[in-house]
Amino acid sequence: MRDEMISVGIDIGTSTMSMIVSRLGITNMAAAHMVPDINISKKEIIYRSPLYLTPLLDQETLDGEKIRKIITEEYEHAQIRPDMIDTGAVIITGESALKKNAEIITENLSMLAGDFVVATAGPDLESVIAGRGAGAEQFSKKYACTIANLDIGGGTTNIAVFDCGELVSQTCIDVGGRLIRYDEDHIVRYVSPRLAALAETRGVSFAIGQRIGEQELDLAAGILADAIFDSISPEHGVLTRIATTQSSEPLELTAKIPYLSFSGGVADCYYRQEKDRYRYLDLGPSLAMELARREPDLEAEIIEPSETIRATVVGAGTYTTEVSGSTISYEEDIFPIKSLPVCVLSRKAEDRMFEGETGPALEELQWFREQSQIDELGIFIQGKQQTGYRELIRMAEGMIAVGDRVLPQGSPLIVICKNDIAKALGQIMSSREHGSRTIICLDRIRMRSGDYIDIGSPVMDGMAVPIVVKTLIFN
Repeated sequence: MRDEMISVGIDIGTSTMSMIVSRLGITNMAAAHMVPDINISKKEIIYRSPLYLTPLLDQETLDGEKIRKIITEEYEHAQIRPDMIDTGAVIITGESALKKNAEIITENLSMLAGDFVVATAGPDLESVIAGRGAGAEQFSKKYACTIANLDIGGGTTNIAVFDCGELVSQTCIDVGGRLIRYDEDHIVRYVSPRLAALAETRGVSFAIGQRIGEQELDLAAGILADAIFDSISPEHGVLTRIATTQSSEPLELTAKIPYLSFSGGVADCYYRQEKDRYRYLDLGPSLAMELARREPDLEAEIIEPSETIRATVVGAGTYTTEVSGSTISYEEDIFPIKSLPVCVLSRKAEDRMFEGETGPALEELQWFREQSQIDELGIFIQGKQQTGYRELIRMAEGMIAVGDRVLPQGSPLIVICKNDIAKALGQIMSSREHGSRTIICLDRIRMRSGDYIDIGSPVMDGMAVPIVVKTLIFN
């Protein structure tokens, strides 16, 4: 068995796009006579592309041909061929995900090489990807603290809050470095409607055709910084209500956040102390300067993440392979199943399911489906080490009920458990399911929301199935 894999990550954002190539070391932890236990033991970035301005045909359409050309040329620069790629992820983020041909672009790029995960990330899901890629999740886990990562890009700021390694809240606001764009003569060529609405609360305005100088840039940057800090306050004001992205919701916080980290293009300007405010012909450097000016007055401590402008692309996909067996339950030979997105139910929603209440789980699954822009999904639960029969019945009936609400008719209901309850749970679910839906229940798998899985055909006379978890590379 090969002891390494080559992975490619591609991020197409509002302002920039980039690519990384990683080498992933693979180790079999099991003894020779046991079922393989494959883990990623080494993660090394071996190539980083330059940052490119995201090519557009117009304000509504990505330039797919130019994007493909850039990626093809970067393969050559990285000295890799398509047949060398084992895995990877194509992520379209920010305002680029709203372009009318975004889905076609990801599908076309996914054909370049390997068995790519193809995901057009919704704004909240992008927040989680960037937070993990920046290292905020790992920082929170290592130091048992609460931290918010703010991924400030060209059109949006994606915010994820982690507490002791657990995601507790996420949001997206329409605040970024390219809400004003101007030419080399400092004449404004674009003003975001969202910035115009925010500026109106301050009694000011910015207009296409006006000449913009340091005073105007500082004024606009101050308004955006106000919106950013208002959005991470336990008590939100009017700026948060205006700035919050349409498909997102404000953070739910009970206390002030003690640690902050910035990622994204504006963060890159912030940490390297960019002095040329006109360098990118937008608000990015000015916003970074404004954030730095306010740092001494903040109650939170600002840390530098492991990644800034490349947080999302470094959070691209890779594989870990596991085997689910011994207590699994499935009905039909419908395998293999490829690239199935999985929603991890919160502990609260799972506990309510064991009690017979499906409301919280249904809400989380519907949110995940909307954010991921998919029809089919898997459901992950921790499960209990000591589970009563009545609890299993309530969980089984609840799973069937939520499956009927969120899954298309005829799609399989796939439940994945961390603990060994899959066989009993699956058998009860099958006895309660009287329609045409296939029930698959697997266990002994660890997953996080946003992961994808492949489920291979059963092995060992049907006693086990191989599971490939496509997860984020660098935390």
